Amino acid sequence: MTTCLDPRNWGFVKRATVNSILCIWVLTLTYASTAYVSSLPDIIRRYNISEEVALIGVTFTVLGFAAGPLLFGPASELYGRQVVYRVSGLFYSAFAFGAAFAPNAASLLIFRFFIGFFGAAAINNVPASIGDYTNLRERGQYSILYALMAFGGPSLGPLASAFIQNDAGYQWNFRVMAIFCTVLSILVVFVPETHGPTLLKWKNKRQGQAPPPLEFGKVMTVFKTAIARPMIYLFTEPVVMLVSIYLSTLYGILYGFFEAFGVVYMEIRGFKLTSYGLTYIGLGLGFFFACVLMFTYGQNQYIKSAEAAKAKGVPTAPEARLIPAYLGAILSPISLFIFAWTAPFPHVHWIAPVIAQFLFACSMLLIFTGFIPYLIDCYQMTAASALAAGMCSRALVGSVFPLFTIQMYHTLTVQGATSLLAGIACLLAPIPFVFKVYGSQMRERSEHAAA
Repeated sequence: MTTCLDPRNWGFVKRATVNSILCIWVLTLTYASTAYVSSLPDIIRRYNISEEVALIGVTFTVLGFAAGPLLFGPASELYGRQVVYRVSGLFYSAFAFGAAFAPNAASLLIFRFFIGFFGAAAINNVPASIGDYTNLRERGQYSILYALMAFGGPSLGPLASAFIQNDAGYQWNFRVMAIFCTVLSILVVFVPETHGPTLLKWKNKRQGQAPPPLEFGKVMTVFKTAIARPMIYLFTEPVVMLVSIYLSTLYGILYGFFEAFGVVYMEIRGFKLTSYGLTYIGLGLGFFFACVLMFTYGQNQYIKSAEAAKAKGVPTAPEARLIPAYLGAILSPISLFIFAWTAPFPHVHWIAPVIAQFLFACSMLLIFTGFIPYLIDCYQMTAASALAAGMCSRALVGSVFPLFTIQMYHTLTVQGATSLLAGIACLLAPIPFVFKVYGSQMRERSEHAAA
């Protein structure tokens, strides 16, 4: 790709604007995934369904996160980011309004699935777009906003929607979600193409040098191969597999917490809906504080590693991205244990479990913002497929957790259930350190990763 076509040569204002639009578009989806929870009592009464069936609305949305990347990740590598964003944005907005005016429970649940399915083009492909218009040194900084929107959205959803639900009812809660995603989907229409091979293809076509179009059979063969690639990566690439296992577990815990918090604050501590919504400020502040850490400490550590590698005359290793994840891996189980042994005891001030939520959110973002740029650096031009494999596994786990969380917390108690999750987090904590020691060897043995 020639220099003039390279999105990495865009000015700062253009890159920052594109990055902001794409990342806030991600926020519209993650916000909608959990804002739904505040309307559960009204949904149960309106459609005459059980709480378990109503919760499927969360499960189906997150399940859409799992299915969508398998199509939109490879499609963006074949046809470019722009067309995928535009088509998915249209249907994403349409189904969001469909959910707002759903006549029955079945249609509501179907619309919620397709909201997640078409919205997944944002949450999966935006990191690949960030890789398109940033160089190695900048990538971590631009990824911070994405991580904040991807994880901050689920905590913002219950906080804002609690007040909307309380003051305006469930229909306006759903309408706000639909309006929010539609406004951003319209802005995304104006985002230029960033995918290098697609830009080069367009240039060759303008100059009359484009190769003849492939026959339909060959196109389908190429597309099938591209769709299969995320699953191939998930089960044959140790790097993708380990990252997916770790992030999937944390993602499941996060989505399970949205039901667990209700047990703690509303059932045990007797909070009202709006007061309960305010407890999510702890999560939001944790995500924000982690962003500050990534922008300062994380970026400084990466620059030091890059300069050391340059002095030795070697490329910067992708493992340099994981320095903040070391802290996050240690902090994650600690925060869960604190929550387990403070949250269910009303005589312990409510600020204690909120601090635990703050620490857990901080640890999640530190881990996430380490691993996502790490995958982009490792797989480069096929990063969308590597990210799709991770997003698919995360969404599958995240969609299942809300279905059994309330029962688990009632059966095992809050301290028992959360301690179990903390123990799992302890078992997974060594993964970033495994990459530190063996990451280069894994990449050298891989057929797809950059050595």
